[in-house]
Amino acid sequence: MKRVLTVGITYTGEEIEGVEIENLGLCQPAVDQARAAFPLYEYDTIIIDPQSYSHFLFGTAGEFSDEPYELGKLKDQNDRYDIDSAFDQADRQKEMEAALAAGTSVVWCLSEPKRVNFYGYRETHLGYAAPKIAALVKRSDLLVKKGRRMGQIDQDSPFVCYFEVLSHTGWTLCLSAPDEGYVSIASTPEGYSLGGRVSLGPTAGWVLTPPTSQDAVNQLVRDSLALEKADQAQEKYHGIFLSHTGIDKPFVRRLRDDLLAHGVPRVWLDEAEIEIGDSLIAKIDEGMKLSRYIAVVLSTKSIDAPWVKKELDVAMNREIATGQVVVLPLLYEPCELPEFLRGKLYADFSKPEEYEEVLAKLLRRLRITG
Repeated sequence: MKRVLTVGITYTGEEIEGVEIENLGLCQPAVDQARAAFPLYEYDTIIIDPQSYSHFLFGTAGEFSDEPYELGKLKDQNDRYDIDSAFDQADRQKEMEAALAAGTSVVWCLSEPKRVNFYGYRETHLGYAAPKIAALVKRSDLLVKKGRRMGQIDQDSPFVCYFEVLSHTGWTLCLSAPDEGYVSIASTPEGYSLGGRVSLGPTAGWVLTPPTSQDAVNQLVRDSLALEKADQAQEKYHGIFLSHTGIDKPFVRRLRDDLLAHGVPRVWLDEAEIEIGDSLIAKIDEGMKLSRYIAVVLSTKSIDAPWVKKELDVAMNREIATGQVVVLPLLYEPCELPEFLRGKLYADFSKPEEYEEVLAKLLRRLRITG
């Protein structure tokens, strides 16, 4: 049985076989036994949408959710609902860390950080139970908009159906300058991010624009259920594999450093991944299998290098078999391109003065914004 916790949203769709969905809050059980979630590490999937203090404390909207002094009204209603009594921030954060370490899939919905000076500065982003996510949203310039049209959507992401629903029901929040470590999976026509994957140590989570209808809520839950518990081996190399010849190593090292600095989660480079005693063939084969893209650095030397030819052959076969883009040609030096790459648009790094511009294009291909 897969256990799912929804905080701030409620699933109303058809029952899903093998899934138990609990709509609960992050308040302490001693304050409200019925509405308090179990420890977060007991769940396989968690979705958090802290629209108001009531949303994240008790799981759903309350009678004061739309009022600016919600915390005061809650305390007046029941002294035990005082934020310091109702919510043990440190404890829930430790539970979240344990959940992520155990492979729990976590989705955080963007929300406006309602700020209240109530015996100290408070904001609803406490409900994320993850300071890194709250800081990312704050640093990434959250914009409040009203739209339906979408820009780019990563068709490989697990939330394609969710964004399809939002294209009809509308979206409201986006990030204009996503922080490092964030890989955008959907954008507005002008390039703001509507959702992305966030690196959190050995695993990852998801930050998405919130649902704007019950249909969107139900689809968000269904899409989130498709997420599997983090496979640590896959997490280690998921990203881009740099196929190259040794003579081009200085350029490849610089490119790897720049990709990592701009938030690409994993950039596979042989010297960084293969250790003394490892099987060269086995490690390269593993790196290629677990990388989403194979970037081939093309130069006068690499096009005839046996290793590059072999890696390119493997990558092209995967692209043909899956029907998805796998091979990304990167032109380092002017050279005669292999026949089967001539129809592809390549990233032209052959002019040093245009390096930053071409790097930005490659990052867009990898769904990195900002």
